[in-house]
Amino acid sequence: MKKLAKRLAALALAAATLIVPAGAVTPDGQSETWFDGVWALIESFGLNAENNPYVLQNYINLYLQEHPEEMYNVLNDILSLLDTHSMYLSSEEYAQGFPTLESFVGIGVSMQQTADGVQIAEVMRYSSAEEAGLQAGDFIVAVDGTDTTAMTNADVAELLRGAEGTDVSVTVRRGGSELTVTCTRRPVSQVYVSSQTMADGVEYIKVSAMGSENDWNAFSEIWEGLDEKNTRAVILDLRGNGGGVIDVALKMADAMTEDEGVYLAGIRWREDMGGLEPHYSTGAGLPLNEIVVLVDGGTASAAELLAGSLQDTGTATLVGETTYGKGQGQYHIDLINGDKLVITTLELQLPLQGGYEGVGLTPDVTLTNREVTVDQESLTPLDTGVTLRYGEQSDNVYAMTERLALFGLIGAPTNTFDSGVLDAVQAFRESCGMQPGLYASPDLLQALEAAVQAVDGQTYVLDDQLQTALEICKLAAAEPQQYTALPDGSWKKN
Repeated sequence: MKKLAKRLAALALAAATLIVPAGAVTPDGQSETWFDGVWALIESFGLNAENNPYVLQNYINLYLQEHPEEMYNVLNDILSLLDTHSMYLSSEEYAQGFPTLESFVGIGVSMQQTADGVQIAEVMRYSSAEEAGLQAGDFIVAVDGTDTTAMTNADVAELLRGAEGTDVSVTVRRGGSELTVTCTRRPVSQVYVSSQTMADGVEYIKVSAMGSENDWNAFSEIWEGLDEKNTRAVILDLRGNGGGVIDVALKMADAMTEDEGVYLAGIRWREDMGGLEPHYSTGAGLPLNEIVVLVDGGTASAAELLAGSLQDTGTATLVGETTYGKGQGQYHIDLINGDKLVITTLELQLPLQGGYEGVGLTPDVTLTNREVTVDQESLTPLDTGVTLRYGEQSDNVYAMTERLALFGLIGAPTNTFDSGVLDAVQAFRESCGMQPGLYASPDLLQALEAAVQAVDGQTYVLDDQLQTALEICKLAAAEPQQYTALPDGSWKKN
């Protein structure tokens, strides 16, 4: 028996040597190690290994019982072998890493301490405070009947806190009267969507993140109001948008797509979770002349999904720089101890480009913003005592446009006061609060020269991407409108 045991041991050692030759590769493409070879022998010959598939997991548990401080490192090391996006985070780390996805339970106000008491500085959108009619500028004088007129900001905040679903009575002083309302404490999320009209028929919409359903609500309100403004072109700014909720991105893409049944994107899950989940448009999009989407290296994840969907379906033109390339999505799972497990569960796929993980999107118009240093002495002298009129050709027009170009209001200096120069002059007029006119008055030229003096010697970035998008949209807005706004708030296609 002893001889047989020795013989088997020798055979096992030889097998281990044969299993792990230099440069050997496993079926999944990983290089084999000595541990791989020894573990293969354990699985092949171990009496109890066949009925105990959790040996390694049990070993890790035992190790972490002895070294609990290593839990985060061990879990994150294991997750890093799966992909670059999965991670295990403490609640503090999560709040720092994913601030746009964080929410808090409250009534939805921010406050400031003043000499007259605690004043509401902001009422957050879609909050119970907004629904109850509280306004910025109100002074909080009582909470649940407790007088707060002599309290600090922190004291009032403590009274307003409470469990989700509970009510709190808030009394405010507005003008010369008091008003008492009841607010229900509930999760409140920041809104990352805003808009402004940049030119006749051109609307600019900035989406900084897709943190919650509130961002879809804000976007939907803006989009549904475009027909009332007779909007003909839209600039959608997704620069620096790291993504967020995938459903919000898909809803936005659907709202912007004119035709029904257009394949917008696909979400590929594990096969045991359903495989590919396609998404199609409902066909309710406003027929616009142009949509330009601004993107850059900070455009990622769900923001890339939105931009890529609009690009692949021919709905929009992308302007800017290659995007980040995060084409996988994660579940963010709350753990009982307050920690978070962020685990990759899906892959995002575009209609034409497919998956963009690690690749990103290439804009239709690739453009990098310029960095400019102002040197007033190098500029052509500007006579600020004259009036420059539309159609004029002169060195003074060139001097004026040199300065307008510094502020990104025109592409390049010219000595001809043409329509492009007029648009730049009008934009500068508007920024100074001046009345519009088909000329550049001495007051305007003096204001322009003062603006240049104020930034002399400074270096700043010209937003050529936005300027290019605006020029594209202005040309598109000059074309006939494709719909008619109706008195009942709806519209019909022309």
